[in-house]
Amino acid sequence: MKKDLIIVDKNNSIVGEGPIWDVKTNTFMFLDIRGKCIIKRTSNSNEKIELPAQIGCMALCENGDLLVALEDAVYRMSNGTLVPAHQDIKIKGRRFNDGKVGPDGSFYVGTTDDNKEGAFYRLKDGILTELFDGCGCSNGLEWTNDKKFMYYIDTPKQMVEIFDFDMESGEITKRRKFMDIPKNWGAPDGMTLDSNDDLWIALWGGNKVIHINKETKKIVSEIPVPCPKASCCAFGGKDLNELYITTAAMTDTEEYPKAGNTFKAILDVKGKPINYYRY
Repeated sequence: MKKDLIIVDKNNSIVGEGPIWDVKTNTFMFLDIRGKCIIKRTSNSNEKIELPAQIGCMALCENGDLLVALEDAVYRMSNGTLVPAHQDIKIKGRRFNDGKVGPDGSFYVGTTDDNKEGAFYRLKDGILTELFDGCGCSNGLEWTNDKKFMYYIDTPKQMVEIFDFDMESGEITKRRKFMDIPKNWGAPDGMTLDSNDDLWIALWGGNKVIHINKETKKIVSEIPVPCPKASCCAFGGKDLNELYITTAAMTDTEEYPKAGNTFKAILDVKGKPINYYRY
């Protein structure tokens, strides 16, 4: 891994999040939750998409549309127009937070709530189904290569959890602890898996992304970032060997001028291409 991070975006995103690499178009995308926008970057273009509300996460559809999880619902964005992607339902929690498309083509997304009254949902065929509740800040999630397990982070719990995953039904069962994240490391936020199924976890308040060996559950390596709040990470680049890291500026820019910048590191391991939502 190169020691120096490469700055991908110099804007001080209030809460940069949700990095995605579209392997079909070689487009990198990320969002600013409180800035209410999506940034799309290619080798020769840079587009900012303004939104009417805070956005927790997004996903790509097979037909090129976007799924955007805003404060009250998940919407499909086509040619700049937002259309509800599911039935009218009052979600549990303050707003949607992190989410991804699973290997079954469904969209899995959770909410955040200061009183731990959020929930985790699956969106399939226009129906949003609650899978479990009691979420404080539903965050990082990813699936193993064999599609049998799903990792999950609820940030206030200071741990990574794992579920059995059923590809046919999309059901998640047998929830249990995978590993603790000590508070002195920082709070576990967004995460991804590499092609070896090792974990890469962004640490909010920890100034870094950590690489965890799936077998030993020990830190293999760390990628320091020049600001406290690393928020999420995702693999990208044409060879999927670039780790993109979003951060949050919040009120940190006076002490940390690069807070809220988006970075990438060149690694000696590769990630996996994203899943696309099917509807």
